[in-house]
Amino acid sequence: MHGPRLELLHEAPVSDKGVRQTLLFVHGAFGNAGCWQRHFMPWFARRGFDCWAVSLEGHGNSEGRQYLSAISIDDYVKNLIAVIHKLKRPPILVGHSMGGYVIRQYLNHHVPHGAVFLASVPPLGLAASTLRMLTQTPSMLMQLNLYQGGHFEPEFIELKKMLFSADAAEEDVDYLIAASQPESQRALMDMTLVNPLDMRIPHKVPSLVLGAANDTLISPDDIVSLADQLDVSAEILPHMGHMMMLDTRWEQVAQRIYDWIDTHYG
Repeated sequence: MHGPRLELLHEAPVSDKGVRQTLLFVHGAFGNAGCWQRHFMPWFARRGFDCWAVSLEGHGNSEGRQYLSAISIDDYVKNLIAVIHKLKRPPILVGHSMGGYVIRQYLNHHVPHGAVFLASVPPLGLAASTLRMLTQTPSMLMQLNLYQGGHFEPEFIELKKMLFSADAAEEDVDYLIAASQPESQRALMDMTLVNPLDMRIPHKVPSLVLGAANDTLISPDDIVSLADQLDVSAEILPHMGHMMMLDTRWEQVAQRIYDWIDTHYG
């Protein structure tokens, strides 16, 4: 049985030094593959990387919009498996937020070439984050619930506070608003009602775990919990919001990933 048709963006390597690794980017909730195409994919392609980005089922131009609410995290993992099988070389996986959580679930049964996590939903899911916002920033939690319900208007000022640094470029904020879409309610529940007793120990692979110091959704403690599970050290980058591939200092994130790849793969 064939799976859904998935949108797959490609940025071919442009370098005189030959092709380096293949990178496969996985977006977070409410988004699509295009978030990687604004900055990251051209930046890495210019440095010799073969760059791919997938829009998960029900996102972007992938099939599944009509049954989006029923799509699970396991379905997203199946999407990831299908795309990896299509690529000529084993990719290093780069996931943001929910995309990082999908990669973490992929590690339960598979051993990729490597994995990079940006502001990833932690192994125990979103319950702690939701409780923290309820007690510390209840108005922002209310705005997030509206966002999850598909209410993201251009005048949605809270979006910038929630996801970006104060000095983020307006065009990147405007892009995110324009590209935002509803998320699968089932997938959100999968990330919220996580049973610790069902949690598998992930395969250990070369991994880089990065968080953002000004992230209002995913805390440094969340980032550390993932890093500990993967037996690596967490790195919290300063002056940065949740949308690490779009925020003001996105190039610092890209450079850190580049340096890590250079160290581990040459």
